[in-house]
Amino acid sequence: MPAALHLAAALLAASGGPPAAASAEAAVAAALAPDGARARVEALRGGASGCAPAAFRALRPVLASGETPLQVDGRDGAGRPCRSFAWAAVRVTGPALRTTRAVAGGEPLAGAVEPAEAERLPGRSPLAGLPSGARAARALASGTLLAGADVRAGPAPGAPVQVVVRAAGLEITREARAVPCVRGRACALLPGGRRVEGRLQDGRILVEVP
Repeated sequence: MPAALHLAAALLAASGGPPAAASAEAAVAAALAPDGARARVEALRGGASGCAPAAFRALRPVLASGETPLQVDGRDGAGRPCRSFAWAAVRVTGPALRTTRAVAGGEPLAGAVEPAEAERLPGRSPLAGLPSGARAARALASGTLLAGADVRAGPAPGAPVQVVVRAAGLEITREARAVPCVRGRACALLPGGRRVEGRLQDGRILVEVP
């Protein structure tokens, strides 16, 4: 346990009460939002010296490393319920993917990545899984931890792709050519020149007409 956490635990804890650090980490773990993530409380500050902590509760979901506010419930010197608040400095890590070799922009990523673990920082979440047909959005060096902006999903522009159009209970499948599209969507050009946009599903572009 870091020295700062030892000091904060001593300030927050009282004899007979649960260890402050362990209780804080349990509260942070219960508030973790990312799947498969882990958190470690590296420091605590705040609280009330006259309120012996018995339970901690995170006041918001824990999404990434940083400071997390905690509610601290306990008992004062006379045994009466009391409440205070503290801040936990938290480091959040979780599953990630790392390139095993240099990858050119537009190159498929399947077979070029391996599981890794990375810190989750505000505004930048590591990618833990590859979407179907994932390609590099730019040239990536070997050992790069993948983020969402590094990946493009679906067939490369110009590649053949099937388009499935669903409307009023009917389903029509057409052969088309993939074209560039906005992030998170898939686009194609039909033989007649019409451009369609939908979502990628099992390697095909699904277009649903209300």
